Order: sequence, then C-alpha cells, then structure tokens
Amino acid sequence: MKQLSKNILATLSGLALIVFPQIGFSEGEESAAETTGGAAGDAAADSAIGGVSAGTIAAVVAIAAAAAAISDSGSGGGAITPTPSPSPSPSPSPSPSPSPSPSPTPTIETYVTEVVVDVAGTAAYTTAGATATRTTGATATRTTGATATRTTGATATRTTGATATRTTGATATRTTGATATRTTGATATASVGGTIVVQDVVENYDVEEVYDIEETYDVVETYDVVEEYDVVEEYDVVEEYTKTVTVPAVAASTATATATATREVN
Repeated sequence: MKQLSKNILATLSGLALIVFPQIGFSEGEESAAETTGGAAGDAAADSAIGGVSAGTIAAVVAIAAAAAAISDSGSGGGAITPTPSPSPSPSPSPSPSPSPSPSPTPTIETYVTEVVVDVAGTAAYTTAGATATRTTGATATRTTGATATRTTGATATRTTGATATRTTGATATRTTGATATRTTGATATASVGGTIVVQDVVENYDVEEVYDIEETYDVVETYDVVEEYDVVEEYDVVEEYTKTVTVPAVAASTATATATATREVN
C-alpha cells in the first residue's frame, strides 16, 4: 500500500513538472500580449528561468516535500498527513515603463562639395552641313525672254506704195489735135474762066501720130525675208548639293563641378 502511494506521488510529481511549465509559458505569453514596451520587459523579469513562474516553482517544491514525507513514513515512520500545497502567489502587476527622453534636435549645415566628372571622348565623324550650288561641267540652252530679227536667206517682192509708168512694147496712133491737107488721089474737074480744069481732090485731116503705149504700175522691190525669233543663250548647268562637315575627335577628360549639400553635425 505504501509502495502504491509512492508510485502515485511520483507520477503526480512528474505530471506537475510537465504541466506546470506549459502553464507558466502561457502566462508569460498572455502577459507579453497585454503589455507593451517596458511592461513586457518587467513581466519577463518576474518569470523564473526557463519560463517557469514563482507559483509553479512553489507547487513543484510542495509536491516534492510531500513525496519525501511519504518516503520517510514508508521506511519505518508513522503515517504523516501530507501538507496541502499552497496556492500560487499572484504575479505582481508590471510597473509602467518610463517615458523616453526626447532626442536632441540635430544641427543641419549646408556645405559646398566638389565633384569630379568623367567626360567621355568621342571619335571623329562626318555629318551633313549646309547646301550649296556648283557647276556640273555640262552646258544647256535657254531662252532669255528677249526677241530679235534676222534674215532667213530667202527674198521676196513687195510694193513700195509708189507708182511709175513704162512702155508696154506695143504702139498705137492718136490724133495730135492739128489738121493738114492732102490729096486723096482722086481728081475732079472744075470750070475756071470757062475752062474746064482737072484737079486733085484735097482733104483736110487730123494729123495722127504713132506712139508707144505706156502703163502705170506700182513700184515693186525685192527684199530679204526677215524673221523674229527668241534670243537663246547657252549656260552652265548648276546643281545643288549638301556639304559634308567633318567633326574632329575629342579625347576623354575629366572636369570638376561644385554642388551644395546638407549634413548633420554634432
């Protein structure tokens, strides 16, 4: 019977050692959730090493004392009534953490800093420049807008506006306005003083003349045919082209530049 009591107490002691540390851990976690900042540090300070609270340690100690008393009674002593385990003392409330002291206002100063800048070099290259004109060496013709006249090498006739007379090569007769007498070749008899006389018959007639027939004509001249033409000139053909500009290479170099910045000083 005593041996059974020892076994029961040993079992309870083992269970207490297993269960109470878990309760201590959960109490520590609830205390950490309820408090913040410095309160969490105070709650942790009130816990025992390994997360076991003071109440848990007291319960374990009481159980161990009861087990020792039972063991002593089994070795020849009388039956000892085990002392009841004391109730665990409540955990003290965490003290409030002190308010943090205000941090000093930093002093900011503005200063000038010098920066070294690498200037990359560039290779020589060509680029299109301005446009210009130049002769191509060829020639062409174009009208100048002016006109001129020239002979064609042919001739023609035209009236001058004046008139003249000329013989036609034919002849004709005409009366001159004078008169004359002539025998007609016939005879007639006449009584002259009782004498019969035979005499030639004489007639009066208009004097006529033979003349060259003339005509009046327009004076005609022969002239060189003239034409009007557009004046044509020969010129050099000009073309427009784009000049090529060669940009020289630039060697790599460095340059310095200043800038302002701010920094915190003690």
